[in-house]
This record gives sequence, C-alpha cells and structure tokens, in this order.
Amino acid sequence: MASWAWSAETTQAPIPAHSAVYEVFYNNSVVGEIDFVLEKANETVWHIRTESRATSLLAKAFGSEVTQASHFYWDMTTEIPTLVPLTYHHVSREPLRTRFWQHHFDWDSQTSQTITHQGDQVISLPEQLLDPLTLRLQLAVDLSMSDPKIEERNFWVLDRDDVEAQRIEYRDAEPVQVSAGCFEAHHYYRFRKEGSARNYDLWVSPDLNWLPLRTLQTDGQREIRIDLKSSTLLEQPRNCNDAARDQY
Repeated sequence: MASWAWSAETTQAPIPAHSAVYEVFYNNSVVGEIDFVLEKANETVWHIRTESRATSLLAKAFGSEVTQASHFYWDMTTEIPTLVPLTYHHVSREPLRTRFWQHHFDWDSQTSQTITHQGDQVISLPEQLLDPLTLRLQLAVDLSMSDPKIEERNFWVLDRDDVEAQRIEYRDAEPVQVSAGCFEAHHYYRFRKEGSARNYDLWVSPDLNWLPLRTLQTDGQREIRIDLKSSTLLEQPRNCNDAARDQY
C-alpha cells in the first residue's frame, strides 16, 4: 500500500498538480468526457476544476454540461493535511435551462456568501467544511495516511445551497479495469441522504494517489459510470496482460 510520512517541515502538497480525463457511460454507452485539472494558482492557493462535455449526438441534444471549480489552500499544521476551501462554483447548462451556485467562504465569520440562480443567501459554516471537489482530495489524503478499511468516514460538505453531513462507507478491496488500465482498488460508497440520485459507489487506488478510478450512480433503471481514461499521474499506461485481465 502506498503511503508517505508527514512532518511539519514538509512543504510539498500531499497531492501533486496533474490533469486527467474521464469517460462518461450511460447504460454502458459512452456519452461524454470530463476534464480534471489540479494546479497551483499562486504560492499558497490551489485551483481544482472539472468540465464535462458531450461526445454523443444524443447527449449533445438532450444532456447537460457541467463545470465545477474550487480555490483552496492546504493547512499543513494539522496531523493530516487539511483542505480549506475559499471559493466554489458550479454551472449546469442544459438546452433550455442553466443552473448555478457560487460560494465565497469567509472563515473569519464562518459564513458563505452564496449566489445561486434562485437568489442570494448567507450560509453558516461548520469547522472543516468541504465542497464537492475538495471532498475528493481530502478523502484521498485521509486514505493515504490512515487505514483505508475504516468502515465509515464523515464530512461536512456545502453541496448546492445546504450544508450536508455526508459519509464515505468502506465496501471491500477488488481489482478494477478502466481505459487507463488495471488497478488493485478499494471500493467505497458515498452517502448524501436516503433516496438521493447523487449517492454513488467509488473505486480508488493507491497507485493513483487514492483518487477516483471509477464512480457509479444507479437507480435500477439507469446507470451512470465515470471511468478514468488517462492521467498525468501515471508515468506509463497500465496495460493489462491476458492473465491479469481475467481477474477484472
């Protein structure tokens, strides 16, 4: 299992700057791709961004395109490095509708100045709150520095216009094959609330800094799967030989 020792003198970010591409499957048919970028905005602030784009004619006609972005900094004074979000915005564009929400985190007052397509509001923030993008990074750091088989991890997440108690539940260890190759992975379940269409299964691997290899949302009739296609974190493609492929 890949891990690394942390000390107060360490200055390197726990997760390096990189980019990745994910494939989006709807009921096993490729309908789009998602570009992922993690980069330094300046000496202290980092920027994370995802942007989806439709690749099938049906998705282009009826689907939505989503852009998310966060600015944050790493708090390196804690035992496990902690992300502190500064801004988050989400824009969802559909043929006849555009929805958006934008948060500006004021940690002195522990509030977010929030702007949405439905109006503006001020939201009170608990300590160690994350947004949907910084959640995936914080989870990756937590997994790299603790037992990945801990049954349940809990987070406060500002998702849309409400603070939610979300949890990550451990399922099991299993191999996963995606376009980027074959990986020994750990399977988790991210729970928002009962009956939510945005609860999902998640597979991550220490060989990808504990970042997502696959996410899966399903309601019994439709299935949305997002698989890693490529990442600059991988020095070379992880080809699956015939013997290994039989395990996946």
